[in-house]
Amino acid sequence: MYTCWKCEEEIPELDPSFIRCPKCGSRILFKKRQPITRDIKTD
Repeated sequence: MYTCWKCEEEIPELDPSFIRCPKCGSRILFKKRQPITRDIKTD
């Protein structure tokens, strides 16, 4: 899952020959990652 930086459109898969946002045409995309879970201990 990729997200466009400009319009925040979520793109499920990218075509390797065409790396642009289908909505706005921006070439700045970032990969969405799963949230990091952390164990917090309180004493």
